[in-house]
Amino acid sequence: MDILSTKIFCASRITARIKEAIKLPDDDGRLIGLEYIVSEELFLTLPDDEKKFWHSHEFEVKSGVLFIPGVPGPVQRQELEKVAKTYGKVIHFWQVDKGDKLPLGIPQVMMALTRDGQLYENLVQDVENRYNISFEKEKDNRAYIKGPSHGIHPMANAGGKGLQTVLREVDCCKEGKSTRVFV
Repeated sequence: MDILSTKIFCASRITARIKEAIKLPDDDGRLIGLEYIVSEELFLTLPDDEKKFWHSHEFEVKSGVLFIPGVPGPVQRQELEKVAKTYGKVIHFWQVDKGDKLPLGIPQVMMALTRDGQLYENLVQDVENRYNISFEKEKDNRAYIKGPSHGIHPMANAGGKGLQTVLREVDCCKEGKSTRVFV
């Protein structure tokens, strides 16, 4: 599993229960993906076959790996208390970690960190040094934060499995209809 460090900027609040965020790689300003963030209440209304595309934010928040650079810890934690109760769906259309110069291939549904042991130690050290933070200290400081009220749904986080987007060709015109060409 490849791990990509990204910056996430909340771009808009669609409703009180839905937010959109853009994802940028840590080292430059290329737009590589989107994340939709929804309340637990809205997530629970989704069909089960949709829930597998969403991840809980509880681990990212409580582990310290989700943080707001330059904002004092106590102020961050006030906002992250809300985030820990939400679910996110991430679509990456530019896999910059593969070295591509532009978005290639099929956009992918990406998963977030959901348990210990998924993050490479060299990436931990790099991020901690770059932002002068300690994930362990933040983990201790955030121990009181609660996740979703009903616990993490068993269908979230891909049910503990990886997902792969597959392209398949389908007919786009009904029989007897001609294709229109626009110039």
